[in-house]
Amino acid sequence: MEKLKALNKLRKNYDDVSGITWFKQPYFTHYTNTNLTSIYMGENGSNRWLRLMMSYKGDDWIFFERAYLSYDGNTKEIVFDNYDDKETENDGGLWEWIDLTVTKDVEMFLREFAKSKSAKMRLTGKYTKTRTLTYNERQGILDVLNGYDALEKGIK
Repeated sequence: MEKLKALNKLRKNYDDVSGITWFKQPYFTHYTNTNLTSIYMGENGSNRWLRLMMSYKGDDWIFFERAYLSYDGNTKEIVFDNYDDKETENDGGLWEWIDLTVTKDVEMFLREFAKSKSAKMRLTGKYTKTRTLTYNERQGILDVLNGYDALEKGIK
């Protein structure tokens, strides 16, 4: 029941060109010019997948090459390809972000990470930016994971 409630909370957007339905959490829109962490999912027929987005906006570049999620002394490096998964922009500010498919081990980590009040993201390279996730970020991750579980179990 909790998983179905979470699925029903998610915002759905059907892309009729690609045939993909995208499900995103309802608490905020994760634009690339923000300091946020979120996940979302796609569905195409019987295929489902999760995606993780981590973004930074600031006055100075951090040129991040590594990304981490951490909670209660547990840290997970988020492995990404600097050329395929990372983007930058400098139109009215400096933005760096990654958007990549969630692996099974990252998914398992996120299930505990999102429940922690001390959930943090760190982007590091030439400089480092660490921040604690807000309640809405953590709740959004939980809702997408629960919605993903509902779809995987065929609950609609």
